[in-house]
Amino acid sequence: MAEARAVQARLVDTNVLIVASAADDGSRFRAEATPVEEAALRQQVFDWLEAFEADSTRHAVLDVDWHVCGEYRHKLTEQDYGWLAMMHKIDRNEVVWVGVALDADGNAVLEPTLAAAITDLADRKMVAAALAALAAGHACLLTNASDTDWIDCEQALRTAGLEVENLLPDWLQARWRRKHPRIRRAK
Repeated sequence: MAEARAVQARLVDTNVLIVASAADDGSRFRAEATPVEEAALRQQVFDWLEAFEADSTRHAVLDVDWHVCGEYRHKLTEQDYGWLAMMHKIDRNEVVWVGVALDADGNAVLEPTLAAAITDLADRKMVAAALAALAAGHACLLTNASDTDWIDCEQALRTAGLEVENLLPDWLQARWRRKHPRIRRAK
């Protein structure tokens, strides 16, 4: 009897879907729609998403009330590759479904120290969903392509048990250093 491969879960940040869509001729996004100017880097993100979509052992993390998909829909249309890739995961039941609690303002509820570190309120839904997947026993990473905010809160996320998978680590570090020229980041 063949041994089953373990499920890997990813909470895919919207920026991954946008950058991948910008590399797809069928999507409305173009190079100027993302901060990733190099076509080869956009293609690298596209290739990651394409491999993720095709691998049945790699599941998307989404919440049952569609708050994460709501974030996707703010930026993507039904014709964009990023949206289609996530819908294919749903169609094939390759999703870890989790619950996300929201406060009265519609922001995900996180413990206070972590909430203070996540300054982008929309990102809190992503973090809450990824943490819920971890709490349910799934190996989960938060996947990022171009958002330097994830570097800013990396230590707080790590303390909470969540790692960020940066698809363009060198590009992202250089961009972060340009935004924070006076801060020296420990490796």
